[in-house]
Amino acid sequence: MNVSTSAEVWIASLVTIAIMSFVYKDNPFYRLVENLYVGVSAGHALVLGWGNIRDLALVPMVRDGKWVLVIPVILGLMLYTRYFKKLAWLSRIPLAVMMGIGTGLAISGTVGSQIVNQVRANLVKLNTIDNIIIVVGTFAVLAYFFFMAEHKGALGVLAGGGRYLMMVAFGAAFGSTVMGRMSLFIGRLQYLFGDWLGLIR
Repeated sequence: MNVSTSAEVWIASLVTIAIMSFVYKDNPFYRLVENLYVGVSAGHALVLGWGNIRDLALVPMVRDGKWVLVIPVILGLMLYTRYFKKLAWLSRIPLAVMMGIGTGLAISGTVGSQIVNQVRANLVKLNTIDNIIIVVGTFAVLAYFFFMAEHKGALGVLAGGGRYLMMVAFGAAFGSTVMGRMSLFIGRLQYLFGDWLGLIR
């Protein structure tokens, strides 16, 4: 048994154990580490935010003369008018700008990734069994959501197949999620018993 002498390893190991102790029940050690995590995350976000303001706004304005960047800086400062009752209405302007830009980006991204790319992925030659399964499976799933006609006959068979295909896909996604969580758990156990306690290599 070769226990680590590194303070970093000890801190990481004790924090890991404190987090895992929630499996037994809620306790002060878990709450301490939970609050520590929230505090560190808030501090990290604050430092990252200041770094973005400095690198993307202040430095380009002062060094490169890109004074047009003063517009987003002013909009950002206007968000804080929400804390002043008489000026609170000003905070709606940057919120509207952010919502408009966010909506535009979301729509363009959704159309590209969930419609155009999905259609393009199904425009394949039916020369292999894989391509046939992809195309038939896509139509089967779409048939399940086709509610303009009763699911009887060929449409009913196709829709039923689509339902089972979705069940298989959801099961595979759930299994992948569980395996990912188990992989993280095994990684932490390897850290505790290997890097910290030195029981395994």
